Amino acid sequence: MKQCGTFWLRPTVWQVPSSFLLGLLFLLSPLQAEPAVRLAPGVHQLFLDDVLVAERSNLTSTLHPPRKFSGNPVLMPEPNLETDALLYGTVLHDKESDLFKMWYFTGRIGTNMPWALAYATSTDGIHWEKPDLDLIAGLESPTNLVMTHPQTENFGEPFSVILDPRDPDPARRYKLVYRYLTPLPEMKALGTTTASSPDGIHWTPFGRVQMPKILDVGHFFYDHLKGKYAVYGRLWTERRKVQLSLSDDFTNWSEPQLVADVNSQDPPGAQLYSLAVHHDGGQYVGLSQLYMRGTTHLIEFELSASRDGVNWTRVHQGETFLPCGGAGEWDRFNNSISRQPVRVGNELWFYYSGRTYRHSGYGGKDRGTEEAQAQRARVGRANVTGKSPAAPPSSDMRSAVGLAKLRLDGYVSLGASYDGGSLTTVPVLLGAKTLHLNAASRWGEIIVEVLGSDGKPVAGGISLPVKGDSTDLEVRWPDEAPHPLSENQPVQLRFKLHNARLYSYWVE
Repeated sequence: MKQCGTFWLRPTVWQVPSSFLLGLLFLLSPLQAEPAVRLAPGVHQLFLDDVLVAERSNLTSTLHPPRKFSGNPVLMPEPNLETDALLYGTVLHDKESDLFKMWYFTGRIGTNMPWALAYATSTDGIHWEKPDLDLIAGLESPTNLVMTHPQTENFGEPFSVILDPRDPDPARRYKLVYRYLTPLPEMKALGTTTASSPDGIHWTPFGRVQMPKILDVGHFFYDHLKGKYAVYGRLWTERRKVQLSLSDDFTNWSEPQLVADVNSQDPPGAQLYSLAVHHDGGQYVGLSQLYMRGTTHLIEFELSASRDGVNWTRVHQGETFLPCGGAGEWDRFNNSISRQPVRVGNELWFYYSGRTYRHSGYGGKDRGTEEAQAQRARVGRANVTGKSPAAPPSSDMRSAVGLAKLRLDGYVSLGASYDGGSLTTVPVLLGAKTLHLNAASRWGEIIVEVLGSDGKPVAGGISLPVKGDSTDLEVRWPDEAPHPLSENQPVQLRFKLHNARLYSYWVE
C-alpha cells in the first residue's frame, strides 16, 4: 500500500467466496497481498503518478504540453482604452446559454480605475465580444467592466470565477474571490474576500476581509472531492509559496495551511508564484506557476498532481507544461492562466495570458516593455495627483489572452516502441463490464490481459489487439471465450504496448 504524507491512497475491498477452502486459497493468493482499488465507472485513470501501478517495464513516460493556437492572441486590450488583458481571471463554458464566458483583469486609461474586472463572451471560444454593459459610473462610454476599484467595494486582483449550480440561491449562482484593497492612492492589500452574482455581471461584494492571511495571487474552485470551496492563495515568507483555505458555506474560511513550495530540484532563486487546481481523473491536477527569479526571470507553468489536494508532486519536474513564447512572440514573458481548462469535444482548452514585459525587479537589458509598468501604476492616479497619465501607443500591447489545446487526458502518456513494453495495475475492482483506452496505436497495437489471483490471464482474458488513434477505443474480447471483466472479483490489468502510446484507461 502506498502512502502520500499521512493520506492513505488505497481503500480496502475484500471479496471472500462462500466456500471456506476457496476463500482460504483466495486470501493466500499473490493477488490479495495488496487490497484492491475500486475503479469508479467513467473516471479516466491518468498516468500522473504510479499510485495504481504495480509494475512497469520498458515504457517511456512523456509530458505533452498543450499546443498553442495559431490564431493567438484571441483577446487583446482595446487600444488607448484598456491597459491590459490578463488572466488573473477565468474562462468557462456555460452550458445553459451555450456561451464561453471570460472574466479578465484590466485597467481603464485616463480614469481612476486601474484595477478592474472585465467581461467578454464567445460562441466558439475563439472569437470574443466585449458587451456594452454600462454598469460603471463616471465613464464617457459604455464598457464591459463589471467591478472596479474604488467604485466596487475595495476591489483588487480577481482570483477566479465559478458557476455554482449547487447553490439553491439564484443570487449566488456565480461566485468570485478577489484581493481586498484599501482606498486610493495607497491600495494596500488587507486580505481576500468574496462576491456573488446571479449572472456573472451584477456583483454583490461580501463587504469585508474573509481570509486575512491570503494577500496575493491565487485560484479558487469548488472541490467536489472534499465537498468544500477551496482557495489556493499565496503565502509570503522568505519567498512565494502556496497555501490552502477551505469553506463549507463560502462565508467562513479555514486557517490557511501551507501546501506547496519549490524544492531542491528547482533552480536557485525559483519561487512558486501560484497553483491553479482542477479535477481530472478522480484526482487533483495543478498548474504550478514558477517564477524563475534567480535564472531566466520568466514565469511559466509546470504540471503537478495530488491525491488529496494537500500533498503535491511535480509531474516531469523541470519540463515546462506551458512555456513563454520565443523572440518576436506576443507571450514573450510572464504567463498567467485560467484556473481550469475547458473541455471542447475531445480536447482540453487552456486559456492563458502572456506579456511583453518581464516581472518587475529584473535588472537586465531584456526587460521588454517593462517601462510601461510604471505607466500602468500611474493610470488611475490622475484624480488623486492632478497629473494626467499619457495613453500608451496602440502598437505597444503589453498583455493579451491566448489559447492552447491538449488532447483529452493528454497530460502524460506511456509509450513503447516495437520491442514492446508493459504496465500492470495494482489489484482493482472494475465495477463495470467494458474497458476503454485513450491511446495512439494506429501503427502498432495494445493488448490487454486480465490477470486472476494466480497472476495469469483469466479465461477469455487476453484481448483482441487494440488499434487506432482515438480518445475512446473500446477493448474487445474473443467472442468464443467467457467475458473476462468481473464486477465483483479483484483482477489486475496488464497493458502490453507495441509501437503505441497509452494516455488513460477507464471502465463503463
